[in-house]
Amino acid sequence: MNIQLSDILTAYEAEHYIESLQIFEITELGCKKWFAQDEVLQKLNFQAHINAITRSDEFIMEAFCTFDKIKPLIYDLIMTEMWKQYVFPYLKSHFTELSSIRSYTVLQHEAIVCNLLQICLFHRTSIEASEGYILEVVDYCNRKLTALLQKPPAKRIEKKSIEYYKNRTKEDEIDEQFQNVEFQIQMMCLSIIRFITDHIKHLPINILHQIIVENDFFFLLVPLIEEKPWLRINHNNEREVFEQSKWITLNKEDYSKLPKIEAQLWITIYNLFMDPESRRKYELNDFKKSNLLRLRKFMNELLLDQIPQLVDMLRSLEELSLMQVQTQSKNTIVVQQLPELRMAICKDKNWSSIAQKQKEEYFQINDPSIKEDIKRMAELYSNTVFEGIIDGFKCEKCTKEATKRCSRCKQVWYCSKDCQVGDWPKHKLNCQITTTQKQEDSKQIDKQSDKLLDQID
Repeated sequence: MNIQLSDILTAYEAEHYIESLQIFEITELGCKKWFAQDEVLQKLNFQAHINAITRSDEFIMEAFCTFDKIKPLIYDLIMTEMWKQYVFPYLKSHFTELSSIRSYTVLQHEAIVCNLLQICLFHRTSIEASEGYILEVVDYCNRKLTALLQKPPAKRIEKKSIEYYKNRTKEDEIDEQFQNVEFQIQMMCLSIIRFITDHIKHLPINILHQIIVENDFFFLLVPLIEEKPWLRINHNNEREVFEQSKWITLNKEDYSKLPKIEAQLWITIYNLFMDPESRRKYELNDFKKSNLLRLRKFMNELLLDQIPQLVDMLRSLEELSLMQVQTQSKNTIVVQQLPELRMAICKDKNWSSIAQKQKEEYFQINDPSIKEDIKRMAELYSNTVFEGIIDGFKCEKCTKEATKRCSRCKQVWYCSKDCQVGDWPKHKLNCQITTTQKQEDSKQIDKQSDKLLDQID
């Protein structure tokens, strides 16, 4: 099936949404305004992906920077992480009786915010707009990747028996959903830390100190290269890779192809290891040296052909293996900035009382507004763009992978100019009808946007 696409938001709508974003306290998570803003963030996230896929004007990222909303986005990320850590355990049994759409929305919120932040932090502008809050992101990624190493997903998936499904409880389903969302976030963190290190020469010294010295990401990244948690064997004895937020079965001819997430990891290590300032700050000892040298066994011709810049890193590692490490204490004074958001959010909080309040006021079992939530979510996810974002877009003419779309209707995708010209006689009438319909729908969209903004205000 060929996927067609239309923008979810215009630049004007996105600016209004982003300008109206507000900060919620951890005690307010789950209130009516919070759910309304969650819907806005989902729309912004999907539109940001559309902009990235089509390589069009990235007005979502620009608006976040213009209205200084990157920092509130980071605050939302940390706050939601803490809610899941400290408040959710008190509510888990209650969530088994709650509408699945409500529980899904709350558990998925952290992944939505993290995904949106991932798109924004690809650009140096967003990293600079984050200012000191980027330190919180680095610390957040460190926690998530540490958790991934401590409890990696299963490397082999066995076929579930009938008895398993018979005995499966609602609480088991919530636990599985929670773990799936956590794994998605952990994979996003690998991309986020890569994007941050892409601009390592422009990072403030305190951020570099956090990455290299305090968190020492080499002790996270090297074991992850060895463990490869993004690969697994399914119950049919087929190899699967985690890409585009889901597990995909690999064809045998693609076994030698480097997974995208693993390539992100190698580039992150390259950015850190080959940067002169990072190497100057990284005080080597025998233990750190042996950790880095573990990478050499993976750096074969197959890898170097796919990421050629790693040739320089391999040469540097070989030189390191011949060096005699001399540990010297450096008499330097470092004024360190510490991540403070978690401490600020935790201050004077009684988690059980917060959970009780949210249970009584926000997560009511017979809430009459649940039907409206289901209807809005169905409308949001019925758009064909989501299938395209997940599965990729196909050329209307030859069904190959497509990266270009019709500039008039923005509904049909093509792999090349030749295919677009060849399909024009067939597409011409539909293009005119779609373009006219979009103009008529724009007024209705404006009314819906104003209504949603009123709910947030």
